[in-house]
Amino acid sequence: MRTFAFFTSIFFCCLFTIGAASAQELIRGRVIDSDTREPIPFANIGVTKLSIGTVSDEKGNYQLRTHSPADLVTFSSIGYQTEYITAEKLASGGDVSLQPRPYQAPTVELSAKSLTKEVILGAKLEEQGHSVSFGSSELGTEIGALIRISKETFIKSAHFQANHAAGDNMLFRVNLYKCEDGQLGENLLPENVIISGQQKREVIDVDLSEFNLITASDVLLSLEWIKDDEGAGNVGLTFRSKKSRRDENTYSKHTSQAPFIMLSSLAPQAPKLQLGFFLVGKQAP
Repeated sequence: MRTFAFFTSIFFCCLFTIGAASAQELIRGRVIDSDTREPIPFANIGVTKLSIGTVSDEKGNYQLRTHSPADLVTFSSIGYQTEYITAEKLASGGDVSLQPRPYQAPTVELSAKSLTKEVILGAKLEEQGHSVSFGSSELGTEIGALIRISKETFIKSAHFQANHAAGDNMLFRVNLYKCEDGQLGENLLPENVIISGQQKREVIDVDLSEFNLITASDVLLSLEWIKDDEGAGNVGLTFRSKKSRRDENTYSKHTSQAPFIMLSSLAPQAPKLQLGFFLVGKQAP
């Protein structure tokens, strides 16, 4: 078996080494709820145009190296309004409060009970195939699969096919981004969905039925590394994929607030791959 886990790693190392070396100032602080004053764990923090970022820890604490006082730092978290603050302001006090955003489920004419035909959406791969990794050790790095949805679908569960595991503990967030006309939109999940435990070579199954998600739009299903484990949190964990001449679905993000990039654009000489992430849902007969 051949492995293609190194493609994104090589690209990102080359692209971001210069930026990391020129970092000027380390800002520290805490992300909190503006109403309760409680910490917000695993908030995404970064400078979008520089593709530098991080994730707050369980107590809302974070640290981030910026290049210039004028850098605009983005703070976002599921269930909260996004804030944009200059590095200069954060240097004098890095604590940031985010305002809760009420979650409103989309109004649809169909109910989950009317959708009875169970379907598999995405690539459920029967063979081990090729291996693909996150490609970055930066907090907030994501690997995801674009999943086509052409009709109203109730999302029951998400599944991630692991090819290899080094035995490290894992702590990842599941994200499900709406995708319309090729553009990624909001995260459809109303709260953090966390995967934790020991890495194993198996299918990671996540029940999403409690959220009553119904969508007729394409989605990007991703896993995000959200906790620093001395740089080893996602080391050795790879996911199943297979070659595909046309139906490539694999996307990668270097860190928090960075853009998603299709895997083939990172390594043009590599074969196009379908990533073994899939959803199980229900549709009308």
